[in-house]
Formats: sequence, C-alpha cells, structure tokens
Amino acid sequence: MVYLINIKLKNMKIPRSVIVKTMVTIKDVKTTFDFFMNLKNWETGGALKNMRKDNDDWWLCDSPLGEAKIRIRSNEKFGILDHDFIGGGGKWTVFSRVTPNESGSTVSWLFIRPEDITQEQFEGQLQNFDNEIENWQKALES
Repeated sequence: MVYLINIKLKNMKIPRSVIVKTMVTIKDVKTTFDFFMNLKNWETGGALKNMRKDNDDWWLCDSPLGEAKIRIRSNEKFGILDHDFIGGGGKWTVFSRVTPNESGSTVSWLFIRPEDITQEQFEGQLQNFDNEIENWQKALES
C-alpha cells in the first residue's frame, strides 16, 4: 500500500508560488465592483491601453508585453472579479475579490505563477502592479 501512495505523490504537481496584492479604498463595495467591471477603467492604472471589446466576453488591449486579451468571470453577489489574461506569450488566471471593509472596501488580487515562467519572471511581470493599484485608487476615489 505504501508503494501506491509513493507513486501518487510522484505524479502530483507541487503548488506554485503566489503573489497577493491589495487595495483599500473609501468607496463602497458596489462602487468599487462597478469600477473594475468596466474594463475601460483599467486603463487608468497606466499599464493597459486602448481597451476595446472583442467577440464574446473578451476585451483586447495593449499591454507592456504586447497585445493582450482579457475576460472577466464575475459574480457581483460574492464580489468575484476573476479574470483570464492572455498576452506576452503566457496565460494567467487572476483571482480577484472586492470585500466589504467598514464603510469602504478592499480589492485583492491573487496571482498564481504560470507554469511556463520562472519565479524571477513572475515577480518581474508584477513589479509595477503597485503603481497600477495606486492609479486605480486615485481614479476610483476622485
């Protein structure tokens, strides 16, 4: 029996590293959720430009890594703003939530390192995300 357990463990994939980013805002959950549901607002972060609706649920934009596609998989009741990002030679699924925080709200983004990039590349691609968060917060609260 132990032999079978060892075989199963050898075939298991080890969880990949994650980076979590957050933004605390004075805006309520609905206002914050609506802001991020409008992908044109993502341009205010500074990294994504020329956001335009494509076929189906996808949006096209220009990113620092070249042309990209984004699709949101949302559920307003639970504050879910998960999204798929395809661009720069890779595919990311980002798990994002808007949660109540007293009279304001908190937005969180959980990034799981894609299998096809190194830890160094993963961290490098997210190094400017804090600037985007700061810009989004300014746009949202203005």
